[in-house]
Amino acid sequence: MSEEKTGPLERYLKVMEVVAASHDGLSLTEIVNLTGFPKPTVHRLTKSLIEAKALSAQDKRQKTFRIGERMWRLLQLGMDKNTVANYAQLVCDDLSDRIQETSYIVRLYHNQVRSVARSAPDQGHRLHVLPGSELPFHAAASAKAILAYQDEETIARLLVTPLEALTPFTKTKISDVRKEWEDVKKNGYAVCDREIDESVMAYACPVLFENTGVLYAVGVTGPRNRISKYPENYWIKEIKAAADQFASILNQKPS
Repeated sequence: MSEEKTGPLERYLKVMEVVAASHDGLSLTEIVNLTGFPKPTVHRLTKSLIEAKALSAQDKRQKTFRIGERMWRLLQLGMDKNTVANYAQLVCDDLSDRIQETSYIVRLYHNQVRSVARSAPDQGHRLHVLPGSELPFHAAASAKAILAYQDEETIARLLVTPLEALTPFTKTKISDVRKEWEDVKKNGYAVCDREIDESVMAYACPVLFENTGVLYAVGVTGPRNRISKYPENYWIKEIKAAADQFASILNQKPS
């Protein structure tokens, strides 16, 4: 493809297109060969795309290019919602079968975190996690697992004060919420202990993708007297396995 025959936007899109089509990433030379653009042009385009987080580079020398956080978000946000919900339901059903408690998957939309799937065994606790229900950013374990990984601009848009005290255990100070987010990033999971309902407890793990942001989380909830009978690691091990399973599915279905 001749550079003279393409506009600036077309050149950027072409580079992103060939990189997105590669599962193992592409070198600068490979992008040159696939696009037909001159090497200096590809160097300039990839540099700009990295700055915009549309592409990422494996190392400081920028030898291997992959899709970046911003491009990944566009791909994920553009996925058919019914397809996502169907895959999420499969993961939730599998998780609930193993642990015999309610499991759910939530997603970050523009200004809210909403559940996309839920599976509850006969004795499962059904409160707060009906499909489509909105979860409070400062209290729900799954919302915490997502918000902890967002940039400051997103956080400023979503975390609106004053924070509602849903129970006496709800954190209503921004400093306390932010401290908990640091713990989420350090430990890899979030907890909601009587913060939405005084009888309910929940754990959640973010759905992590390499070099990308977090849009989804997997959670487990139930009566506190039942959830607290098992150590945290019992729940986190199962939830993390489900989150990894869901990430693997979405990695294979980018569109």
